[in-house]
Amino acid sequence: MVYNQPVKPKGDPLEQFDPDYLVTLDEIYHSHWCAGRKLRIELLREAVAHFWPEGHPTALIHVTGTNGKGSVIYYLEQGLRAYGDVGAWNGPHLFDYAERFHINCQPVSHPDIVRTYREKIVPYQSGLARRNLDHTLSFAEIGILVSLHLFERYQVKWGMMEVGAGGRYTPLMALKVAACVLTNIGDDHTKTLGTEKWQRVLEKAGIARTGVPFFTADRGTTAGYVAKTIRAQGGRISPLSEKEEEAVARRLPRAPLFKIRNLALAVKIIRHFYPRFEFDPSLFRRELPGRFSYVAPNIIADVSHNSDKVKSFIQHLKSTHPGRKFKFILGLTRKRKADQVFKPLLDISSRIVITSASYAGRDPEEVFRELKQAGFKNLKITPDPEQAFREERQNLSADDILVLTGSAYMIEQALNKDPFVKHLNRTYGRRYQ
Repeated sequence: MVYNQPVKPKGDPLEQFDPDYLVTLDEIYHSHWCAGRKLRIELLREAVAHFWPEGHPTALIHVTGTNGKGSVIYYLEQGLRAYGDVGAWNGPHLFDYAERFHINCQPVSHPDIVRTYREKIVPYQSGLARRNLDHTLSFAEIGILVSLHLFERYQVKWGMMEVGAGGRYTPLMALKVAACVLTNIGDDHTKTLGTEKWQRVLEKAGIARTGVPFFTADRGTTAGYVAKTIRAQGGRISPLSEKEEEAVARRLPRAPLFKIRNLALAVKIIRHFYPRFEFDPSLFRRELPGRFSYVAPNIIADVSHNSDKVKSFIQHLKSTHPGRKFKFILGLTRKRKADQVFKPLLDISSRIVITSASYAGRDPEEVFRELKQAGFKNLKITPDPEQAFREERQNLSADDILVLTGSAYMIEQALNKDPFVKHLNRTYGRRYQ
């Protein structure tokens, strides 16, 4: 009998990168966690089979990545609209839960959600609860099923489905898809996805399915790891080329690089299924709420919440308002370090107001201390986002530009005009505490 010998170090780390073995080790090291996630996938797969025994009629596209997922999905919606009705499920929402569900690029109505939930989801959920209360549908799983029912009701031809974080162990793995998409690999959710980029590759590129085309705009040091992971799972990789990106850039000479790359990726995917598709910038004029959105001529809101997104956002801000200084209202969530996330603001901020983020928000006092230690000046704490926005807006001069960023949850609390939905958003999870 011949036993495997220890792997000898080689010059190229990629040669030693073994996706199948590394995933296996990770699952053994975190067996209970992984078993629980896989069970959730199986539970959703059973639900999908219950509602659609012959398979769901919509062609689904599974999208993951650190940044740009929502934008790529919205571009796909606008481009594929030429070939039939389209839908999408993404998140998080900015103001209203209904924003997570799109039919033909528009959020669905409240009655749509009420009817679908009560007529379809509640009876099925009740049956699950009677059998095993621990195996009922989760928040994300309900959202996925609601979107699939809406796709069916509106006879959607193409449906885009967005991963919240990671990919390999998310409920969306229960679905049969026509394509997989990875925007990029960046630095976020390191606690759950891994501190090393190759670990995040295993999670995000882990959505690959055997024989399914896999499109990606990821480049640089992680590209080889992405390709190897996709191929290990039998996916058919189709990376965005520089030529394809340049073709879009020529039509949008003033657009920031991140927008060009996201749009070029969407165009590539559309052309895979419709080779005669002609890129026309006028088809992609709309952006999702909270993506460099002008609340007023001198007020901008952007949901950038990690270092990569903030860096791209600030580059865009500098290019559209060259030489300007900005006033910021900032909120931050989870374990993100304020000095790392907001470092690009250091040389362009004239004033920073730190406030809270409703869901998983960091203490404004902690954020204040981290920014002060990093050299930021003219800092202020106003814990309530709505109050912070009201006061800063009232004190804006004609030359000032106010920017809200760092957390979608903070922006929602500052700007949401529906007091009832706003309160429910702020108190999400209260019943579990």
